[in-house]
Amino acid sequence: MRKRSWIMSWNLNTQELGQEHQSGLEKNSLGMPEQGVELHADMQEHQAEATRSQTAASSNNERVYLNVPFKQKEEAKALGAQWDRQKRSWYVPAATDTAAFAKWLKKEETVQTPQKEASEQRRDPQRLYLAVPYLERKAAKTAGAKWDSIAQSWYAGPQADMEQLKRWLPENVKNEQLPAMTPREEFAEALRSVGCIVEGEHPLMDGAAHRIRTEGDRAGASSGFYVAYMDGRPAGYVKNNRTGEEVRWKTQGAFISQQDKAAFQAECARKQQERAKELLLEHEKTAERVAGQLSWMKQDVPTPYLDRKGLAPRRGVFWATDGKTTCIPAVDADGKLWSMQYIQEDGTKRFAKNSRKEGCFHPVGGMDALRTAPAIVIAEGYATAGSISDAIGHATVAAFDSGNLMAVATALKDKYPDKAVIIAGDDDLHLLNHPKVRANPGREKAEKAAQAVGGKAVFPVFAPGEREKDMAGFTDFNDLGQKSTLGMAAVARQLKPAIEKAISEKSAELERNKQLVQSHSEGMSR
Repeated sequence: MRKRSWIMSWNLNTQELGQEHQSGLEKNSLGMPEQGVELHADMQEHQAEATRSQTAASSNNERVYLNVPFKQKEEAKALGAQWDRQKRSWYVPAATDTAAFAKWLKKEETVQTPQKEASEQRRDPQRLYLAVPYLERKAAKTAGAKWDSIAQSWYAGPQADMEQLKRWLPENVKNEQLPAMTPREEFAEALRSVGCIVEGEHPLMDGAAHRIRTEGDRAGASSGFYVAYMDGRPAGYVKNNRTGEEVRWKTQGAFISQQDKAAFQAECARKQQERAKELLLEHEKTAERVAGQLSWMKQDVPTPYLDRKGLAPRRGVFWATDGKTTCIPAVDADGKLWSMQYIQEDGTKRFAKNSRKEGCFHPVGGMDALRTAPAIVIAEGYATAGSISDAIGHATVAAFDSGNLMAVATALKDKYPDKAVIIAGDDDLHLLNHPKVRANPGREKAEKAAQAVGGKAVFPVFAPGEREKDMAGFTDFNDLGQKSTLGMAAVARQLKPAIEKAISEKSAELERNKQLVQSHSEGMSR
């Protein structure tokens, strides 16, 4: 899967949940329940039954459904075929000769609409039935609609909110046939059905994981997750991490040809390139704005955040002109400024609007100190990285949150390939029982980042009984140094041996690689 070049915002909980969703994805096995009517003939008689059904369609007000490839839909439409949006299929209207549609007649089945009389017999005259499209069923259910399994229709339940349900009253639903939807349009409907806000370039049908805004998201948040493929029969997966709703989708229309697929992918690639250029320009403008802000701020002065975290004033940490906000610049591996984290007195954090964050970090001690450090030590928040730097005596890195650990570790590994990488992770045990998380994102993300770069992950160990009293308050190395009875001495005691071991192992690895290269060169010269 391709990774998106830029991510404008980050949401911690949904980042953790997002990886869970991908484990269940398969390119050609994602599907929502198929809509259709059961065959009434057994396999041995089914061809004869199909013929009888097609003959009866002209006189008994029954529909004959067709297998119309997407590229031929205009031809079928010109002949009089109409689109059944509910069943996602073209059909021959009643009293129309099927001869002109012979090449599209289904060989395996014909789906028949029950006669009006039979339909009326199945319906309860005391119930107010509704015309609810499949993708809107959850919204209708929430408003009080109930499903009549006999009539195969939704109806207004006894506790229904009629103000919300009136949109599905038969008289309010248009009867004309709507044009066939493309797979992308179908998938957009699936996104909307679980509360995702479809705008901009969404949905991207490129097989990669994407984040998307959902109804109720705060500014900058993207709580929706989806992935969609255009291979063979287009399929995909959607999850709204705010509500927990999810959809496994596959197109109800025609299979896409290789030619159409190639054209669609080329168009997607072109749009993504355009979007990447737009994002880069936007990020550059934000970087200029942030640099201008920094020029008016003071650094190496006490701030409410530093005081609360037990950290002394230092260069690189700025105090905003409002006298309240602590500002932490974010740079890339080359030291270029891209964004800034603003931390309020109460600990609330946010990043510069429309800025680049992925792969950006803050070097505690500065970029020059990071270049000369014996190892790359990466923590999540600034306070944690600051406490570690004070304890071990050299520069460290703040990645800002667990979701950014992988990108930062990879970038610094590429920049300094000869340095050992240590991830000083948070141990979020308290989130294991959180109803919306039920995971330990700090530990999981730290371990994955370390594994990806051949590094080591280390976590704080607290005094007996401390975590039981306040599990959420004892998670990182800043907590160990400032809240634990073990103090800053424990930060140094737990991290220094791990760092020295990682450095030793890295040196041995580099020596082995050097010998392998030398042996290979000698073999080539013989």
